[in-house]
Parts: sequence; C-alpha cells; structure tokens
Amino acid sequence: MTRPQLSAGMSDLLDRAGTFILANVFWVLLSIPLITLPTATAALFATLAPWARGKESEVFGSFFPAARQHWRKATLIGLLDLVICGWIVLNLSIFRLMAMPVPLALLSQSVTLFVALIGLMVNLYIWPLLVMFDLPLRELLLTALKFVFVHPVWSLALLVMALVPVIVSLLLPAAILVLATASAIALVVNWGAWRVIQRYVITDEHSTVEG
Repeated sequence: MTRPQLSAGMSDLLDRAGTFILANVFWVLLSIPLITLPTATAALFATLAPWARGKESEVFGSFFPAARQHWRKATLIGLLDLVICGWIVLNLSIFRLMAMPVPLALLSQSVTLFVALIGLMVNLYIWPLLVMFDLPLRELLLTALKFVFVHPVWSLALLVMALVPVIVSLLLPAAILVLATASAIALVVNWGAWRVIQRYVITDEHSTVEG
C-alpha cells in the first residue's frame, strides 16, 4: 500500500470514527429532555444506516435533517413503545398481587413476556425502516411485525447482538455510554435489519419495500 493510499485510509477511518462518536454525543444531548428521545433515536439511525448499505454518511448532514424529517413518526413510535411497556409492567405487577392458580399465572406471565419480546424485536426493524423508506406509520409497524415472524431466529439473534454493546459498556468507564454505546447499538441493528430488508427491496434506489 502506497503512502497516499495509507493516508487516505487513515483519513477515512478518522472521519468514520468522528461521525460515530459525534452521532452518539448528539443522541445523548437530544435525549436529555426524554420527550425528544424518539427523535434522537431516529436521527441516530438515519446517520448510521448508510453504513449498513456500504454507503458514506456525514453526521452534520444527516443527524439534524433526519431529526426534523422523522420527529412526528418517531414520537408516535416512542409513545406506542411507552404504552406497551406500561401494559407489560402493569400486567406483571397485577399478577404478583392476584391469587391465581400456578398454571394460569405461568400462562399469563408467559403471554406478557412473549409480547415484550415481540415488541423488542419489532423495534429492531421499525427504526431502520423509518429512516430508509417513506412509509405510513401503519405500514412501518406491519412490515416490522412481518419481518419478526418471517425471520424469528435472525430477529432473536439480532436482539442478542444489540444487547452486547450495552453489556460491554457497563463493564467500561461511564464515558463510553456518552461516546459510543448508542451508536454501536444503532450500527448493529441497522446492519442486522438491512440483511432482512434488502431481500424485499423492489427498486434499485431502495425507496420502497414489497408489502
């Protein structure tokens, strides 16, 4: 490898590292009010999604434009996630207070945990779909749900892979949470989701997916 090639490779690596870290920092800052957490998440996924498809991305040209573009749908997705989380927590709390027969209690808890698992796996697809395609919210939800049931093994494996950065960051200094954890999760999820999504893309420009 010649010196110019080495220099260009190092420059590209530093540029990607800067995008990766800045996207994470921007996500943390934009998430502080909590109500803007879904918007920040959509912006983060939009910034790193091109990497999953072998394309380039620039944080300043992607993060904030994506936040403005996707905040409505992202907020609705966040509210839906919040409702599901509330339902799951309420159900599990009620089960502990009710004197239910053991088989019925186990069945009820299993159904609740199954819904929780499905909800987590749906989120693996809905955020990449949101930033990659201009689809109505209902179609985003249905498409993500179909992917989960058509590709259950991969979806479960992707969920485990997405949890790895969280577990690793808990073992490292707290600064890693600010600098890398969210970006690492988004990059893993974008990459894993795109492995499924690309099978259903029906245009060369990746503008829509088959229903």
